[in-house]
Amino acid sequence: MPASSDRIIANGIGIRYRFDGPADAPVILFSHSLASGLEMWDAQAAAFAGDYRVLRYDIRGHGGSEVTLAPYGPEVLVADVHGLLQALGVERVHFVGLSMGGMIGQLFALAHPERLDRLVLCDTASEMPDPEMWAERVRVAEKDGLAALAAPTLARWFTPAFHKTRPDEVARIRDLILRTPVDGYVGACRAIAGLDATSRLKAIAAPTLCIVGDRDETTPPAAAEAIRDAIPGAELVLLDHAAHLSNIEQADAFNAALAGFLARG
Repeated sequence: MPASSDRIIANGIGIRYRFDGPADAPVILFSHSLASGLEMWDAQAAAFAGDYRVLRYDIRGHGGSEVTLAPYGPEVLVADVHGLLQALGVERVHFVGLSMGGMIGQLFALAHPERLDRLVLCDTASEMPDPEMWAERVRVAEKDGLAALAAPTLARWFTPAFHKTRPDEVARIRDLILRTPVDGYVGACRAIAGLDATSRLKAIAAPTLCIVGDRDETTPPAAAEAIRDAIPGAELVLLDHAAHLSNIEQADAFNAALAGFLARG
């Protein structure tokens, strides 16, 4: 899919975004993982742009969006989404977020329920029990850059079988990691390191679907189960033979689960 996109000022910073699909269709907003970009959702944009208005964006400090120095908290990343919707004149969305994007989605649902139709939380968590893990990743990034984190990150994000059969896709995602600015990565790590939202999730009223890969060791199925159990009426789909980026590794199964959920209303 071509990488053409636009940039707009929202919440005081420049945010890169892209629309695909009919202008009058319901909007699906896709929010990506740490050290990635809107291209992470190419397979979903291709699948859903016929029936939906697909909106993707680069999170603050990633891809083509503006880098701001840490510290800032997750509420700033939520305000970026709200500001983007305001700037684009979008009233309501189906929100689909993976990993860090799913963390933003949970908090967006709590802060701006009037903007949300359906919520899809993929390979994510509602709390971070090990802040030291993030501190170590920050130390490595600041000392040696994202290149030092690329190999272990990709090992977590895809199964060994996917590394063997789809080296092209692994290389594409590696490029997204490497182009992430160090300051953007550090800011995002520090923003999500203290996440502790589980006890608040009972207030989410939007219909919610959790999707997680059965081989996800970064945010394992147990983390998805905790979210499902905390949000009234939430559902869970477990994807076979998928690690952290389940939307890429099992794109067809992911898209089928998402399409079925969104088709309900």
